Amino acid sequence: MTAAVRVFGIGSPFGDDRIGWLAADALESVFDPAYVVISKHDRPGARLITLMRGAERVVLIDGICTGAAPGTLHRLESEAIFSVIARHTSTHGVGLAEAMKLGKTLGDLPPWLVLWGIEIGGMEGETISQATRDALPRLVGAVADEIVAIERRAKMFTAPGT
Repeated sequence: MTAAVRVFGIGSPFGDDRIGWLAADALESVFDPAYVVISKHDRPGARLITLMRGAERVVLIDGICTGAAPGTLHRLESEAIFSVIARHTSTHGVGLAEAMKLGKTLGDLPPWLVLWGIEIGGMEGETISQATRDALPRLVGAVADEIVAIERRAKMFTAPGT
């Protein structure tokens, strides 16, 4: 992948944990795949490090459990990712926190990394909860705004004619 931004929708096919996938699906129709590569991953664990390798800018989208009200949006950047998600449960075996710690130890994280997490209520059944479903448009809008801001910042720091 050589796009300027990589977006990873992380989750599973169960309940609210599918929110990262739903957001990725919605974002695919918004951005040019030459600039933004969007992909979905079923509980990638440590494989996430390989997926991010070589990227300059990465946006992760995942359901998280911090104890906040279901549907609450969380934006975590760089070190904040470690300090927040490491204290809370993951819905994955080797979860996002563990993969991020491993990537940091290996020096394999992208220079710019943001996690958009949405507080989920559970993974029971195959249906998504109403609170999580209601938050999906806000999540997609926030991630889309983030990507547009990344593009603007990149253009500000690019020399004319390049």
